[in-house]
Formats: sequence, C-alpha cells, structure tokens
Amino acid sequence: MKEFNDLLLESIDESITVLLSRQVVDALYLHLQTAHSISRSDVPYKLDVLFTTLQEILGKGAQVAGKAIAKRFYLKLQLEFTNNPNHTLVEYVDEAKIRLQIS
Repeated sequence: MKEFNDLLLESIDESITVLLSRQVVDALYLHLQTAHSISRSDVPYKLDVLFTTLQEILGKGAQVAGKAIAKRFYLKLQLEFTNNPNHTLVEYVDEAKIRLQIS
C-alpha cells in the first residue's frame, strides 16, 4: 500500500480536479507555496491551512470539497466512510489515522 500521505495527496488532487479542474489544483498549490510557503509535499502536515484556503476560494463549498477528498481518501485506504456533517477534512484524516493506528 502506498504511504498514507501519498494517498492523501492523490485524493486531494483527484477530488479537486473532478469538482473544479486541474488548473484549480495547480493554482491552489501555487497559492499555498507563495502565500504560506507550503509545498505540495507539506500539505498533509498543514491540512488546516489547505482547508482555510479552500474556504477562502469556495466559501461553504469547502465542506463539499473536504468531504469529497475524505471519501476518496477512505476508499484508497479501504476504510468505511461515515458521513459526519460536522467533520472537517482535518477531522476525517485524524480519524483515519486513529483507525489505522498511525501516529
């Protein structure tokens, strides 16, 4: 199985590409790099900044994007996804770590 963070990055890329476009994914990573000094490989460690950036761009649509990313991520991890309307992407990822016993 691929590394946890690699699967998370794939899920982010694929979900945002499906919901918006590949150009939006590229622009998102460029913005994270220039505005926050966060490279693509650092995104799994800075999910809060990613989610805040998605909120700035998409408003309430960030919840939809976060849930789409989480669903795809859980599928890649072979975990059952349980919808929790109050969960953010960060909380879904934290839950996956607990379920997989990853620190």
